[in-house]
Amino acid sequence: MHVAILFGGPISRDYGTSERVLQIAKGLAYQGVQVTLSGSMGRRVKALDLTSLRVIIMPNRILEFLRVCGWIAQLVAGGLSRKYDIVQMESFSSPRTSALFLLMRPFSRKFVIVFNDKWFEHDPRKTIIGRLQVTAQRILLTLFDASITPGLSVRKWFEELHGELANKMLVIPNGVPGFAITKNIDYSYLREKHKIDSNAFAALFFGTMAFKPNYDTAMYLYNISDSTAQKFEKSTGRKLIFIVAGLGSETLPKTEHYIPLGFVNELDELLSLPDVIVFPHIPSFSGPHVKTIYAFLSRKPVIASEDAVKDMPYVAPGRHYLPFNINEPYTLLEALLELYYNKKIGENLTINAYQYAKKFSWKYISYLHLKLYERLLLKNQKPTN
Repeated sequence: MHVAILFGGPISRDYGTSERVLQIAKGLAYQGVQVTLSGSMGRRVKALDLTSLRVIIMPNRILEFLRVCGWIAQLVAGGLSRKYDIVQMESFSSPRTSALFLLMRPFSRKFVIVFNDKWFEHDPRKTIIGRLQVTAQRILLTLFDASITPGLSVRKWFEELHGELANKMLVIPNGVPGFAITKNIDYSYLREKHKIDSNAFAALFFGTMAFKPNYDTAMYLYNISDSTAQKFEKSTGRKLIFIVAGLGSETLPKTEHYIPLGFVNELDELLSLPDVIVFPHIPSFSGPHVKTIYAFLSRKPVIASEDAVKDMPYVAPGRHYLPFNINEPYTLLEALLELYYNKKIGENLTINAYQYAKKFSWKYISYLHLKLYERLLLKNQKPTN
């Protein structure tokens, strides 16, 4: 099978969506699929030296005419040498998606479009421009053979906007990589390396700040960090520090109780730093958060708002994470104190969360994509005698 994955963002581990795209492409290649992955040049990604995975770098700017022509020529050449069985697109604007569909149509058998979130921060049906955007989205859903989303709430939103056209949408959740937090990591060294008090109780939040819901969450933590830390220390006698990591976080303000680290390249290193992981996500238009299920893999207890765990099937408060009310910051303090004083609760949460996360490996998620592709290709096959 020959699959092209065309991504409108960077091939990188900086963002949850690009991490998902990269892992699915690698997972398909490991299963013997010939994959052509195209996106803009990202940072901090190791060489993709898989024989079944070819990377075509997309120009960052559409106005770079010669580079765009070269990029298109490479995509077309790949389809000429061996027709693409599947072309999967995501994170392009509606006009660019339509243009790519028309361009690739002669060289491809089936088309899949991915919607990672609800696209619209507010109800688009209330404005003329919004209604035009909904119409453009409806055209895409009609043109493409199937669509994928990682979140059930996104699918329900599309049902509300597009009715029966949403029946072409399949929910395939996010996954986790096949790594483990080892007991051999030197905890004290990591704290010293990142200039974090080794005796402090550390709570980690991470995510790229270019994604507005992550930035809003980071600033929410900043605004409550001093008061929460002071009350925590008064109750426990121990200092509380909020660590914030992710691309762009290095520009955030730094205080005694709030330390932005910037991007930490090694995921197991990042997840080994804290005592707990916190996701105080404010309600947003996004789909499910990749980082939440990654945190479940860390063997560290997770405290999360309702938005942070949305669209994660079978995840339950008190079993996989401790919940708190985003509108009542004192409930975050209560959750932190509960984990500090009751180690057994933390142990149970981490065991259940880890077992949950292991069921959703990227290998399994890429297998679900492969099964969808096979089903699409079988649909219009002519019966043989």
